[in-house]
Amino acid sequence: MLCVVVIAGLAGAWILLRPGGGEPASSSRLTLDQRDPLRSPSPAAEAVKLRPITGDQLCAAVPDSLRKSLVTDGRYGGKDASTSAATETEKRAACSWHNSKMDVGNGVIGHRMLSISVKAQSRDRQNAVEYAKEQFGSDKKTHERRVNVRDGKRIDGRTSGSAFGPLVGLKYGDESYSQSSIGHSGLRAAVFVRQGPWLITVEYVGSNRTGNKYPSGDEVRAAAGKVAERITAEMAKDAGKVKLTGPCAILTAEHIESAFFPTAEGPSVAGNDGRIKQTTCAWSVREKVPHKPGEEYTARGGELRIHVVDWGGGDSGSKFQFHRDAQKFDRYHAKGGIGDNNIHTAYEPRRELSGLGEKAFAVISTTTRPDSPDKEPMQEVLVKVLLGDRTVELTFRGTTTGGGIIAADDYQKPVFEPSAAQQAVAKLAKTVVAGLT
Repeated sequence: MLCVVVIAGLAGAWILLRPGGGEPASSSRLTLDQRDPLRSPSPAAEAVKLRPITGDQLCAAVPDSLRKSLVTDGRYGGKDASTSAATETEKRAACSWHNSKMDVGNGVIGHRMLSISVKAQSRDRQNAVEYAKEQFGSDKKTHERRVNVRDGKRIDGRTSGSAFGPLVGLKYGDESYSQSSIGHSGLRAAVFVRQGPWLITVEYVGSNRTGNKYPSGDEVRAAAGKVAERITAEMAKDAGKVKLTGPCAILTAEHIESAFFPTAEGPSVAGNDGRIKQTTCAWSVREKVPHKPGEEYTARGGELRIHVVDWGGGDSGSKFQFHRDAQKFDRYHAKGGIGDNNIHTAYEPRRELSGLGEKAFAVISTTTRPDSPDKEPMQEVLVKVLLGDRTVELTFRGTTTGGGIIAADDYQKPVFEPSAAQQAVAKLAKTVVAGLT
C-alpha cells in the first residue's frame, strides 16, 4: 500500500514538469527552434575578444527586488560568488543564493536556490563563438536524451528516480531553451542560453518542508526565465575593465611578476558571505617561452593562491584556527607525512616568519605518487599569517627555475627551488597584509 501511495505522489508531481503547472498542455506550446547546422571550425578562426566578467557582476545583474522575491535573506541563507577563469581565452563566473528555511507564503516553509553561471572559451583552431555553438548543440542533445516525462507521464517505465520534462524553446539570446526536472533537491527549472560566445545557465530550485511538497511548475519556470532575461542582457554588453574589490584587488599582475617572473593571468575569485566570510583568489603564473612552430619547450610556472578567512571573535576564531593549523603541520612532519600508496605528502619543518602580521609561518611540502615513481613530485610553499580576526594563507605550487627550448644546449628542466619560492610568496604576503590593515 505504501508503494502505491509513493507512486501516485510522484505521478502527480510529474505533471508539474508540463508547461501550465499541471493544466492540460496547450497546442500553442513553444517548440525548439530549428537552427542551421553548426559549421566546421575554420582553418584559422578569427579571434573573438571576451569581455571581463566576475561572479560579483553576475550577482549585481539581478535586481535586488527580484532576487529577494525568489530567495530571501535569512539565518539559513547565503550567497556565493566565484570567478573560476579570467584569461584572454577563457572566462567563467558564477553566482548563487540559497535559503533552506524560507517563508514562501501562507505559513509554508521551504528551500529555494537560485544559481547562475556563464562561460566562454576559445581553442587553437576554434574561436569562442564557434565553440559556444558546438557546445550548445551538444548540450541540447544530451538534455533531450534524458527526457523521461511527457504530458505528465513517465515514458521510461520507471516509477522512481529523477524525472526530466521535455525541452521548451525560448527567445533569449541567439539560442535558448528550458527544461524542468524533479530530483532529490526538489523541482528545478533550468534555462540554457547562448548569447554570442557565452553559454549561460540559470537554475531555480524549490521544495517545501510544509504544505505542498513542491512549488508550482509555472512558478519555478517563470522565476528562471526572469533571471535568464536579465543575465542575457548583461552578457550582451561590451563591458569595460572589471574593477576588483576586497582582498583580490590588493595584488596586481605587476606585484606577482616582480616576485616571480612574467606572465601572471587572473585572478579567478571565489567567496561567500556566510557567518565566516571567505575569499579565494588564484593566479596562473607561467613564463612565456619564445619558440618557433614545431619546437618543443617547457616553461617554469604554477599557481599562486590566496585564501582570506574572516573568522570573527569567539573561542573558535582566528587565533584558535591559526594555532590549530600550526600544530597540524608539526604533527604531519613528525609522522613523516600523510597519504597512502597512491599519493603521499611529506612536510618540511615549519618555519616561523617575522614581520608579517601578529604571527606567521611557512611550510614546504612535496607530494609524490608511490605507485608511479616515474611521475615528477609536486612541491608547494605555504605562508600563513594571523592578522586580527583574519587568517591569510598564500600558496604557490609549481616550478621556479629552468625551462626553455628542449633542444637547446643550455636547457634545464623546470624545477621547484624552495628558498626562491618561499622568498617570493613571503614578499607577496607582505603586500597582502599591508592592503588588509
